[in-house]
Amino acid sequence: MITNSIHILLPVLVLLISLFYYKADGKRMTKFYVHMACRHSWRKFYTLMLLLILLLFHFNYVNIAQSVYDLAPSSVAFIFLFSHRLTERIIYYLQSKRTLFVSAIIAIVCLFVPFFFSTAVTIEILLFGAIFYPSRKVRERISYPDYHKEIMEQPREIRHFYYEWNDC
Repeated sequence: MITNSIHILLPVLVLLISLFYYKADGKRMTKFYVHMACRHSWRKFYTLMLLLILLLFHFNYVNIAQSVYDLAPSSVAFIFLFSHRLTERIIYYLQSKRTLFVSAIIAIVCLFVPFFFSTAVTIEILLFGAIFYPSRKVRERISYPDYHKEIMEQPREIRHFYYEWNDC
């Protein structure tokens, strides 16, 4: 019973977390923004946590699903997440607003098709990861010593550039 509850509540939990913390202006989120933009180890840890969440979800899904073949579509995307470089490319691809919108629509459609539930959750976790991952613009700006010093003195300023995604 607990396994089934966790299985169903995971998409709702991810949605609620993203609603409360997206573009938040608190101390914790500001620290998160600065660490994610400045440190490669934080970004790598973040992608590994996304992978861990998906591993746990797939394990849970195998335990309660009638057929293992339902995991095939989501497992294809899941395999690429073992490489940090590929995960980062996928996240940057999803940070385009059009791609993010189309992916969200696909995830919603897959959510209501019984055999694609695991695919919908995989897409949702990837979208969640893309939303909170620093944009390329903020990572380029942080490499400049003047901007890096400015951010360390006034960390709340990073929020203005953290979500500047590519619109191409």
